[in-house]
Amino acid sequence: MDARKLQLKIFVTPESARALEPDAFVPVFHRWIKERVLPELLVDVASYVHVPEGPGVVLIGHGSDYSMDEGEARLGLLHNRKRAGLGPSDRLADVVRRTLHAASLLERDPTLSGKLRFATGELLFRINDRLTPSSDSTFAALRPELEALAKKVFEGPVELARVGGPRDLFSVRITGSPVAPLQTLLARAGGPPGPDASLVV
Repeated sequence: MDARKLQLKIFVTPESARALEPDAFVPVFHRWIKERVLPELLVDVASYVHVPEGPGVVLIGHGSDYSMDEGEARLGLLHNRKRAGLGPSDRLADVVRRTLHAASLLERDPTLSGKLRFATGELLFRINDRLTPSSDSTFAALRPELEALAKKVFEGPVELARVGGPRDLFSVRITGSPVAPLQTLLARAGGPPGPDASLVV
């Protein structure tokens, strides 16, 4: 995959969305910076919880961001890779691993008191670059790679559907079954990611 600016979102369960206040993630992300929880450089936390269906609470990094995004009026963890770093064949798999790893850490975070659970049967993939056409031809070109990785992660039937119009970012909704625990998906994807020189200084 030649695209460099990739995004992946995993949604929280409806029950978790009702149980948690968006600001609950602010101290969590600040602690991640202080304790260097992720293998990349993280620099700041910003809150946009006042913005309807906005980016929510954002953990800002040198090479990528993590946000408890409220787009589509659905709370979820959105990983936004801002730098190329790895070769084209590795970028997609790396985004999946980093997203699932961060989500698994959030589920186990003691300050959230076990209230957070992610719905593991759905992912939303985006290319955060207006130069990539949001079109059926782009979907046809990228579908084999997306589908192959989805089948590896879900180990079962998967469905891919392009969402949005030509003025939107290129987006694909991926659903799979049977639904498995988050840790299982992470293991299938290759486990927690290691350091990436493009994500640090």
